[in-house]
Amino acid sequence: MDEPPVTRVRWSSVPSTVRTDVEKRLGARVRSAEDQSGGFSHGVAARLFLEDGSSVFVKAIDDTDELAVTYRKESNTAAALPHDVPTPRHRHGWAVDGWFVACFDDVTGRHPRLDNPGELGAVLATVTRLAETLTPCPLPDVPTFLDHYGPALAIWAAFAANGPPPDLDTWCRANLDRLAGIESAWHGFARGNTLLHTDLRPDNMIRRADGSVVVVDWAWPCRGAAWIDLVGLAPSLVRAGTDPDPLLASHSTTREVDPVAIDGLVCALAGYWTSQCRLPAPPRSPRLRRYQAEAAELTTTWLRRRLSAGTRTPRS
Repeated sequence: MDEPPVTRVRWSSVPSTVRTDVEKRLGARVRSAEDQSGGFSHGVAARLFLEDGSSVFVKAIDDTDELAVTYRKESNTAAALPHDVPTPRHRHGWAVDGWFVACFDDVTGRHPRLDNPGELGAVLATVTRLAETLTPCPLPDVPTFLDHYGPALAIWAAFAANGPPPDLDTWCRANLDRLAGIESAWHGFARGNTLLHTDLRPDNMIRRADGSVVVVDWAWPCRGAAWIDLVGLAPSLVRAGTDPDPLLASHSTTREVDPVAIDGLVCALAGYWTSQCRLPAPPRSPRLRRYQAEAAELTTTWLRRRLSAGTRTPRS
């Protein structure tokens, strides 16, 4: 059996003063808690079932934890989203006794399957709706995608300048200069006024009973061009055995985007995963590096397939 993706703090381990304060905020006592084990962060993530028959979803973390700033960012972003964004409603976000707690509407469902045409269609519809409801960007102070992610998405150039890892695969090593030249091609196409999620994956989505899909975990908001989020989701499509290229060619957010830009971002993502998977494993997220290694392999294979289609000429 695989080890769990992350060792999360359980709701029962939260200090009693914090749990009591949560109950006061919610106006009812907690009857039971269902701790969640998904994701790659180790703070509390739990469905709380209350004595009044209602339920909520709570995330909490010790304020001294290095991830506390991320939990605060997620809460603040969710609180500022327009009401028609497909995401669970943010109820509260507050500090109490050295902990930070965020409370959301509880959404019953499961993660969508990207190899199921109907569920994939619902995911793509949600991506469309995100672009529509989050343009113009409702959070003026978030960084641009290029400013926030540009330095981290320049790995091939760093490998070319400083030497690649000794275990880098043969194709990447033979094409290192080419990859270093391609990975920044998205920069000139990244400007835009859409609020981006920047971490779209099936485990950050919930498919509800009516078939619709909502997006959770708004910890990495940026401002930029709407096409970026769907390209960021595409490696998950590859993992599910779905060819993303026909979808990118037809979806409203990507169909008018120059293929050179998409090649560039795919290349940059492949480099990022290739670098990240070689870092030491976080002790409380034992599967993270394995996930990143798989993402690197899948994204690189997809990139090779795109590049083998021939030289792409930028659109005028």
